[in-house]
Amino acid sequence: MEVIRHTTHFLGIYMEYKNKLIVYKKFLLANILLSIALSIRYFLFLPDFPDGLLEIAFLASSLVGQMALLGGIVGLLGLICILLPRYLFVVSVSLLATFVLSILLVDTFVFSQYRFHINEVVLKLVMSGDVVDFSLMTWLLTCFFVVCLFGLEVLLSLYLFKWPRKESTRKPFLWSFVLLFFVSNFIHVWAAANAYQPVLILKNYLPLFQPATANRLMQKYGWIDEEALAKQRALSLKGSSDIHYPLSEITYKEHGKKPNIVFLVIDSWRYDTFNSNNTPNLWRFAQHGVTYDRHFATGNSTRTGIFGLFYGMPGTYWHDMLSNQRPPILMDRLQALDYQMGIFASASLLDPEFNRTVFANLTNLRVRSDGSSPSARDEDLTKDWLHWYVDRDVSRPSFSFLFYDAPHGYDFPEAYPSHYEPMLDDVNYLSLSNDMDPKPFLNRYKNSVHFVDSLAKNVLDALEESGELDNTIVIITGDHGQEFNDNRLNYWGHNGNFTPAQTHVPFAIVGPKFDSENAMSLGMTSHEDVVPTLMKHFLGASVDSSIYSTGLDLLADDVHRNWLISSSYGAYAMITEDSILEVSHSGQYQFMDLSNRVKESEEPNMQYMKAMLERLSRFKSK
Repeated sequence: MEVIRHTTHFLGIYMEYKNKLIVYKKFLLANILLSIALSIRYFLFLPDFPDGLLEIAFLASSLVGQMALLGGIVGLLGLICILLPRYLFVVSVSLLATFVLSILLVDTFVFSQYRFHINEVVLKLVMSGDVVDFSLMTWLLTCFFVVCLFGLEVLLSLYLFKWPRKESTRKPFLWSFVLLFFVSNFIHVWAAANAYQPVLILKNYLPLFQPATANRLMQKYGWIDEEALAKQRALSLKGSSDIHYPLSEITYKEHGKKPNIVFLVIDSWRYDTFNSNNTPNLWRFAQHGVTYDRHFATGNSTRTGIFGLFYGMPGTYWHDMLSNQRPPILMDRLQALDYQMGIFASASLLDPEFNRTVFANLTNLRVRSDGSSPSARDEDLTKDWLHWYVDRDVSRPSFSFLFYDAPHGYDFPEAYPSHYEPMLDDVNYLSLSNDMDPKPFLNRYKNSVHFVDSLAKNVLDALEESGELDNTIVIITGDHGQEFNDNRLNYWGHNGNFTPAQTHVPFAIVGPKFDSENAMSLGMTSHEDVVPTLMKHFLGASVDSSIYSTGLDLLADDVHRNWLISSSYGAYAMITEDSILEVSHSGQYQFMDLSNRVKESEEPNMQYMKAMLERLSRFKSK
């Protein structure tokens, strides 16, 4: 009897584990299907839906195959849950599924705005609290969604315990997943061997997707396009910690009285908000100098935009300079001339790592401002700069960098009057969609720009009252633009594309040699042009600027360019009068018009591309 009792007990335990395993498999299948449905959202943001049979087959097979693969990996990790008692099993698998699906859904929202997936950079920006600041409503809605999803997962798992204990129904799904996984990889093997961009671009739409390549095998059988691959390799960026910057020694000549220099930079500043209405104080001041109305930032993000402004070269060199902790030639020269340095930024200078690049050689660097919001930190930096400017040694030249952040966070104090209505009371990132009326959101942004202009007035007044304005160069600009679904492709913010909405920024210079009669320059100019102009005309450099910069001299007789370079965290672009050639770091590219739609019947200018590649590699050690 004792043996029978023990046998019955162990049989009961075995059956319970078996039942939980069957339920777990069904639960996993249901969540894989749900993840596939959620992931369809990624492809809603294609500029144009593919019409070729091969592209459609790759899109469908990769969607199902990739989600099934990720679901299977998560499922293997969660197998340990079947060892738990039933109630803990239900709670644990429901928590696991809720966590994974929540991350997937959030990633679709990130992708909808920026066209890249959640990565280390995104997480650092969110966790810092300085750069990405979500509203209370966004957090509440997120929490509500997570709680509801967890409840649904619990109900699903409980319901599955009541299903008949059959496993055969899942086999067709399993074999379909496996088949589609191999189909997507076989298509990609061919596309990679032939640099077939319509397929290679599609793979970027799915998270953690790294399909197979077999170029050596394809080459063995002659199934490869060597010319297309060579073009793709030429466009790819090869990172290196070994740089050659400057290319040769820079010689200087005595250049008379050294001017004070002020960089007044506003984060996320759209070109069309620089006017007498939205920024009356900055606009009034700019009328005393030259305003460049076709000026482009060197990036669609803070890192690359500020980098180009100080280094005078494309933001693609960021990692090279960071690896070497190499400050720009501009800062070297200012320090050699005993300039007083006043660096005042609202957001942290530690992320992006400007303390290890642009300002790497400065001691006692002020790395952030005090305040619980972007507007409060902007007020703090203005106050601190005014104290510094009043107390500076007037017998020495000074360099000021004021970097405002309120427009980046769509922020201004509660008591600040609203100049633009109707206006969003709060920014809920989860509500952004292609159907949303952008005007209330844009009005909130414009009010934040107006607020920064009111702070800038204090700076400009102090410069005018100092009596040194005749010997002061003031550069007014933004690090990048800010999009509000300008092209109806559901882009909001920045770092998502290289259209003018995200790269065209205000730019004005007031100071010696910049005559107001030459205002509103017609040529395309870039952040790259600031360094060679300052170095040649105000800091005594007597060598060709090409040895330390890729920019142009803004005071030259003929400032003309047919194209320029802008970059982001994971890509760069060649922008012309009517096109954008966007290239990923691995060399995959898309040729688009200025609204970010693919140009079907045109090809990029090869002469421009050749010159662009030279600039992208000029300071790489050969």
